[in-house]
Amino acid sequence: MVMILCEIGDGAALWAAGRLQERGIRADLVTATALGAARRWEHRITGTDVRTSITLPDGRVLDSAGAEPILNRLSYIPTERLRAVSGADYGYAMQELYALYLSWLAGWPGRVINRPVPQGLCGNFRHPSEWATLAARAGLPTTPWKQGSGDAPDQAWLPRPAELSVYVCGDEVVAPIALSDALTEGCRALARLANCDLLGVDFERVTSDAADGDAWRLTGASPLPDLIRGGDALADALAKAFTT
Repeated sequence: MVMILCEIGDGAALWAAGRLQERGIRADLVTATALGAARRWEHRITGTDVRTSITLPDGRVLDSAGAEPILNRLSYIPTERLRAVSGADYGYAMQELYALYLSWLAGWPGRVINRPVPQGLCGNFRHPSEWATLAARAGLPTTPWKQGSGDAPDQAWLPRPAELSVYVCGDEVVAPIALSDALTEGCRALARLANCDLLGVDFERVTSDAADGDAWRLTGASPLPDLIRGGDALADALAKAFTT
């Protein structure tokens, strides 16, 4: 069975569960709200041994002894209980809870796509300038990043329109069109540099006179992509990732 950790309203998580089940893989959704309302938590670290057991409100138990594989799409730690009881210590308590989530997901003995990092529970949500830098290191064509003192800082985080969405799932690269070898290998390299098992990479088309017709430039990337646009090919790649 694959456990899919997600936020309430994550349609892509529901889609992934359905597509995996169609391929003979049982999938179970576990929302952040359910985790936040868990009846019991046990998380023990002894040397390199990590043991986690979480009893959910409906009686389901997430137990590391079973080492069930996880598709991790958590964006935020659940804070409903913290807001109710932590009072003036809310900020401190939130940091401690975040550390707990980092620890149990990082130490889970089964396959986890994607494991958490300090910058995000399902991967690093990088600034567009960071994605452009990583893309250049990966050998992907990208538009140089420019931002001046007169630009609104928050505007840089807004997603740019994408004409092509590519998905990297393990070693599989999924795209709606045939990609050149350079783009395919560049997307794999970007996922490795970003330390993501599952990464969405967006491109825009630009005018090019190149003989090979490679006219795509990276606009951004995300460890939490819209899986639905990947279709059956991405569902096949996810199933392969959880069975090999």
